[in-house]
Amino acid sequence: MIRRTKTKKTIIKKTKQVGFKLSRKEMRFSVSLVILMGMLTFSLMLFLFSLNKSVAISPEAEANKITPVKKISGIGKAEDQVLIDALLDFKVKVPAGLGEWFYKIGEVKSLTDESLSNQYFRIFVPLVAAKSNNFDQRNKDILTIRKFTGDEWADITKSCDKGKKEICDAAGKMIAKASDSKGENWIYAYTKPTDCPKNIEAKCNLADKIIESFQLK
Repeated sequence: MIRRTKTKKTIIKKTKQVGFKLSRKEMRFSVSLVILMGMLTFSLMLFLFSLNKSVAISPEAEANKITPVKKISGIGKAEDQVLIDALLDFKVKVPAGLGEWFYKIGEVKSLTDESLSNQYFRIFVPLVAAKSNNFDQRNKDILTIRKFTGDEWADITKSCDKGKKEICDAAGKMIAKASDSKGENWIYAYTKPTDCPKNIEAKCNLADKIIESFQLK
């Protein structure tokens, strides 16, 4: 008899496609990594932009201690003009001889208490032949009026008595004193620049007339 030879069955095991699954995981990881890097880059750029902006402002803030401006206007008329602004509780008359002029209204850091701020009003005139795009380089301030609390002015006076010239010069001279309905005392004081250019000296001198016209509303 012919014996039948047993044939071995070849068993084929299905292997898991490990390589494919790993590549998908790697792909998801890569996409997540790209997104994360993009977010970090954007955050870093935003931080650097904010940092550069603060650095650009700091020299002026250090010199004038002025926070962002609330209002800026350009006015030029051939006659005297009474400036009345809703943000101010006083009014002044601007001489026609000033020609074109601008003003800013904002908040200024207290000279004696960094937790406080005071309102300021500042008048500018254009500088002749100035080509810069920077407002403060194209215009010159000729007068600044600041509003202090009574307590703050008392501290300033004490500082002046102690010979702190820097605080005295920054505070300026008192124009008027007033009290509100709550019994709070307010002091209005002015300062004028000591570095007025010769070509606008006549306009700088008109600041005295503006001060003389000061009236509380």
